[in-house]
This record gives sequence, C-alpha cells and structure tokens, in this order.
Amino acid sequence: MTAKDKKILIIDDEESIRDGCTQVLSRKGFQVESTGYAPRGLEMALKDIYDVILLDVRMPKMDGLEILAKLKVERNISARIIVITAYGSIPIAVEAMRQGAFNFLTKPYSAAELKDAVDEALMRDEGNVEKGLSLLYGTSDYMKELKESINRIALTDSTVLITGESGTGKELVARTIHNLSKRTKEPFVPVDCSSLVETLMESELFGHVKGSFSGATESREGRFQMADKGTLFLDEISNISLNIQAKLLRVIQEQEVPKVGRSSPERIDVRLIAATNKDIRAEIEAGRFREDLFYRLSVVPLPIKPLREHKADILLIAQHYLDIFITKYDSKVQSFSEEAKKSLVSYRWPGNVRELKNIVERLCVLCDHEIVNLSDIFYYGQEDQAKAPVVDSSTGRTTLIDVEKEHILKALNHFHFQINKTAKFLGIDRKTLRIKMRNYGIKMEHR
Repeated sequence: MTAKDKKILIIDDEESIRDGCTQVLSRKGFQVESTGYAPRGLEMALKDIYDVILLDVRMPKMDGLEILAKLKVERNISARIIVITAYGSIPIAVEAMRQGAFNFLTKPYSAAELKDAVDEALMRDEGNVEKGLSLLYGTSDYMKELKESINRIALTDSTVLITGESGTGKELVARTIHNLSKRTKEPFVPVDCSSLVETLMESELFGHVKGSFSGATESREGRFQMADKGTLFLDEISNISLNIQAKLLRVIQEQEVPKVGRSSPERIDVRLIAATNKDIRAEIEAGRFREDLFYRLSVVPLPIKPLREHKADILLIAQHYLDIFITKYDSKVQSFSEEAKKSLVSYRWPGNVRELKNIVERLCVLCDHEIVNLSDIFYYGQEDQAKAPVVDSSTGRTTLIDVEKEHILKALNHFHFQINKTAKFLGIDRKTLRIKMRNYGIKMEHR
C-alpha cells in the first residue's frame, strides 16, 4: 500500500492551518480531506475510512476532546488520532492520550514535525500486534525466550531495568511491556535522560510551580505526573546526576513526587522502567551511580543481546523494514539478492537493529532497481574496522572509496544537493559531508 492509498482527515476551525496541512500532506501523496466545522468532522470521522485524523482541541460548537471521546472511547475507530493544541497544555495532552489519541502536536508546528507525526502514526500501524509481541521481530530461540520473559514481566507491576547496547530496541521492549500490562490504556511516557539539560532535569521530571525559579512563567507538570497510572520509561538512566538520583530514589520509595516550588509532595502511581547502555556496576564502582538506586531499579533485570548474537533474526528484521520503507518511499526496491543477504548476516552490526533499519531505509531511498545487490550496500559502522569491503560478482572488485563516493552522490541527487538534508540522512554533520565532497571531487554543479 503506497502513500496515495492512505487517507487523512483534518478537523480544524482555522482555515490557514487546514490549507497548510493539506498542502504538506498532499505533496507527500496522501489523500487529504478537511473540515472546519467540528460536528461535520465527527460525522466524517465516524465513517472509519481514514488512516490518520488531525484533530484540533479548541473549536466552536464542539470541543476536540469531546470528539476524541466519541471516536475512541465510544466507538474505538481504527484511525490514529493526532491531537493539535495551540496552548501546549500538558494536562490536555495527557487527557487526550488517555482517551486514545496516538500523539499530539503543539501549534505552531513545522511541516517537518507534521510529516514526522503522520509517518510515525502510519508506520506504527504496519503490524497487526498479536498481544503486542509481533513488534519484536525474530524467530530465533533467543527472541522466543525474550518474548516469554516480556510476557511474564508485563503481568507484574515490578520496576524493570533493561540493559543492552545502543540500537538494540530497549524502548520498543519497554513499550511492549507497557502494552501487555494492566496499564495499557494509561500513558506511556518516555524520557531520554541524556537529552535533558542538567539545570532543568528536576523540573522536567517532577514539575514546577509558577515563579519557583527564574523563567518559570507558568506551572508545569513533570514527566512523573504525565505518567500517573501509566508507565514512565527512563532511557539512559546512568546519565542523571547524583543529586537527581537521590531524589529519584526517594520518589520510588515514597511514591510521592517533590514538585519544585511546592512544600508538599504529590502522590503518584507509576510503573517505572529504566534502561542503560552502560555497565551500571562499573558506574557504581566509579562513584557515578548510587548502589541503592541500582537495586531499586533492577528488581527485574532484562538484558537485551546485540544483533550479532542472534544472527538468525537479521534477514527477518531486514525484510520487515524493507516492507515498511518500500511503502513509505514508493521505492523500486523489491528484495535482496543472495549475496546481499549473506553480507547482511555476516556483518557485525555495531549499531544493532537501529543501524540495520537505517541502512534499509537508505537503500529504499537511493536504490533505483528492484534487487538490492552487494554493491548497493554501504555500512556506516560505529568503528572504522566495522566497515565492510564491497565486492560485486557481476562487476568485479569495487573499492570502499568508490562505493562511498557513489553513495554520497546518490543521496545528494535525491535531496537536490541540499546539504543539511543530505547530511542528516547520511548520519553525518554538514562539515564532514563537505569535506567528503571536496575529497571525492563532487561539486554542486553535478545538479
């Protein structure tokens, strides 16, 4: 199913918003319908013929949350609903998620943010989830054991510590545990601890009261409050400071959140899942992580193996992402050659499933023929020694330099020599891309 088979409905009383969204999404090939009259929008949505619905919250005649309740609580229509609010109100967003919204956008949002939100909604819709576990692709003995462990863990309310290298799918495992648990209808709130600014981390996690510090122009709910009755996923937990670790330990022990600027804590009911790609015991030895917090977090430890240790699943995972990205990009690619398959299985995958996903996506964008050959694949490993030489039996020996140059040139042509977009797609910064272009003699005149 291609983009032109996907139907999107926009319900928003602002004509400029409707027109802008329609233009952005129509250019991607989606079938787009819209209305500014809320009751008409409800009537259209109830037909249950749309894949994604963009729903404004503040509208005359009928509130967006009221429409959401009728669509998801009363009827449970199949469309993924993205709620739009101009107010950036976390309580409204949380309430929307509890009533069945898939995601939310805050006005003003960019065209890129809109496209990403719609793409994510459609991509998540690719699999028919059998008890949530079919999102974990693989049939090896290890994957079967992992799925069994997740099923057992989900039945409890215990705190879980997921460990594993970057790119192994720790957040996907955490989401699956949540989806199979008794909290499945409540919020799942992920927090990337490595991306939180140290000075604002306490406020981000626990919330703050208006005027409690410089810049606090309004009261704000923290991630713990957002996740109340649901699951809070703390990714890269080893990156939080010892000060915040002490407060987090107290929250786990007391089930109360200390809101910045308020003397009395708030009671919360949250299932905590944490994850890290570091050796926590080494961090404890180095004095960077509290041992008592570690024992509180690792009530149920769940280690995730790197992809190179369950190679039997590589081709199944690669095919899964191939199916998704063929649809997303309306790609000419249909399958992998036997030599390409052997290469995928033999590669060590330092970036794990995330790296495999990114390589398959690049192939679907850049490959202009149906069968992916060995010479089409270029590995951007995390280490120089991880880069694999490429030999195509049909053309003879090809050097790694030749392949990289061709790969970069294909990406530049695809993105019409827009440096920012090409660099982001290739996973390198602009400066590195320009250096490689200069080294390979690639000039802007190639256009």
